Amino acid sequence: MINLGTLQEVKDLREVWSHEAHDFTPWLSKNISILGDEVGIDISVEETESSVGDFNADIFATDADTGKKIIIENQLEETDHDHLGKLITYASGKSADLVIWLVRKARPEHRAAIEWLNNHTDEGVGFILCEIKVFRIGNSEPAPKFEIIEQPNNWVKEMKKPSGSIKRTVLPKIKDMLGWRVVKVGDILIAKGTDEEATLLENGHVFVNDEEMSMQDWLKGITGWKSVETYKFAIHKESGKSLSQIRKEYMDEQE
Repeated sequence: MINLGTLQEVKDLREVWSHEAHDFTPWLSKNISILGDEVGIDISVEETESSVGDFNADIFATDADTGKKIIIENQLEETDHDHLGKLITYASGKSADLVIWLVRKARPEHRAAIEWLNNHTDEGVGFILCEIKVFRIGNSEPAPKFEIIEQPNNWVKEMKKPSGSIKRTVLPKIKDMLGWRVVKVGDILIAKGTDEEATLLENGHVFVNDEEMSMQDWLKGITGWKSVETYKFAIHKESGKSLSQIRKEYMDEQE
C-alpha cells in the first residue's frame, strides 16, 4: 500500500510571509507564473511598489501576450474598504485593463462589490478577486495556491483592443497549444532575431543551458527588456512561424 500524507491548510499566511510589502510582494514578483497560470494570463512584472501619486501599487504588470496593463494589490488579511478604495485609485492612476486583488479571505460584501464592478464598469476593465491558500503535507515546505473568487463573467468583458481586432479577452496559452498538438514537447524555439534556442517542456516552460524557466524569462534575459510579447518573439524552429501565428491559424480554422 502507498503511504499518503494529509493535506493541511496553513491558516495564518504570516507564518509564511510575515510582511506584505517586504516578504509577499517580492516572492510573488519572482513567482508570478503561479498566479498567471490560475488566471490564464502570461503576466510580466514591470514594477513593485509602483508609484500612483502619493500612493504605491503593490505590483504593476502587463499581459506579456497583449501588453495590457495589470494592477495587483496584495492583502494577507480579510478584504477591507481601504484596499477596495486603493484598487480603484490604482486602476485609474495606471489606466489598468485588469485589476487583481489577492487576499487571505474575501468578505461577502467585497465579493459582491467586485461582482458589481465587473457588471457595471467599462467593458475594457476587469476585476479579479482571488484568495491566497497555502498547504502542507506533514512537514513539507508550504505550497501556495490561488483560488479565484470573482472574475469577469466568462471573460466576456474585454480588455481594450484596437477597433476591428479579434475579440478574445484571454488568448490560449502554450499549454493549450500543446494540447491541440500544434506544437510538441521537445520542439525547439528560437528567440526572434537571434540564434538563441530553447527546448519546449511539457509544462509550457523551456529548457536552456541546463535550466528550466518560463518563456517570458528566457526572452527577457536575451533581449534585456522588462517585458516581451512572448508569443510573437518565440519562433517555432520547425515551421519558422511565431507561436502567435501558429495559434491564430489554428483558432481561425476552428471558427
